[in-house]
Amino acid sequence: MATTRMKTTRMKLRARDTDRVEMCGLLDTAFAEGQLTEAEHATRTARAMKAATFEQLGKLVDDLQIPSRYDESAVVRPDRRPRERQPGGGRRWAVGAGIVAVAAVVGALAGSCSDGGGFSSSSAAVPMLTTGDGVRHFVDDYRAHFGDTVADEVLLFPEHASVDRQSDTDPTRYLDYTYDGEFDSFGSDSSRSRDTPTLDLGAVDLAAIAPLVSGAPETLRMPDGEVSQIRFEYDTNERVTEPVVSIYVTDAFENSTYMVAGFDGEVLEVNLPTD
Repeated sequence: MATTRMKTTRMKLRARDTDRVEMCGLLDTAFAEGQLTEAEHATRTARAMKAATFEQLGKLVDDLQIPSRYDESAVVRPDRRPRERQPGGGRRWAVGAGIVAVAAVVGALAGSCSDGGGFSSSSAAVPMLTTGDGVRHFVDDYRAHFGDTVADEVLLFPEHASVDRQSDTDPTRYLDYTYDGEFDSFGSDSSRSRDTPTLDLGAVDLAAIAPLVSGAPETLRMPDGEVSQIRFEYDTNERVTEPVVSIYVTDAFENSTYMVAGFDGEVLEVNLPTD
């Protein structure tokens, strides 16, 4: 029992930025080897950059073949408590420059990861999800698939989506789903706080949100940019008692900014690019 408790404690160990970036390097390798599609790589990279614990990081690779050079990595073996890395301390892999830039801004991450192919043929029948029509299509498909519109968090990229949803049998577990015209469960379930707030996509005023989405590049003074990500979430960094819609815009140079609105379409926050 002592061994089990120790392993559980270490799985809940908080991850650092260096651990998140290390996981991105591993995911890059898996993508280069053909283990992940472009959509899977984008989704898992997004999750890696916001992972809070080693348990959440571990879920991203539990179905992958791990190259031997990662065998001693703490993100692969959460039973190994990580030590502080010294400058130049023998890291045996290189992180792509794109991933390092992406780590700073989630919107830039969405823009860089969601271009191009690699999606199933079903995506051809799905409108771009980062449009008003795309959001409506996604909500309709979500309701048809699950029988309700409840989720913990939803991330919409242009050609695919990612969903965290409470387990139907255990409120202390959640499942990850990807969507590109069809919903697929991503790996096994993960631990979830029983008091995690859920949001209801059915409460979103789609008629009010659609013009915010289409006008976001102009609103955010990035007229040449495109909506790269739409997030339905509770903003855990602020004392927000209601779920919000965060709309990210990214330009060709991966400059990114965002705006936040309530589900009723009321604009709550606008972050303009700095000169």
